[in-house]
Amino acid sequence: MLGPGDRIPDATVWVAPRETVRLDELVAEGPILLVFYLFDWSST
Repeated sequence: MLGPGDRIPDATVWVAPRETVRLDELVAEGPILLVFYLFDWSST
């Protein structure tokens, strides 16, 4: 979790299919919740 004064990571996130936004742009708008989904390719 980032605290006051911490540097925002240089990252791009997906907000919808084929729609990306830079993480620092999202944080500038206010608090956000990030959800990560990791697909297990080993079961395919």
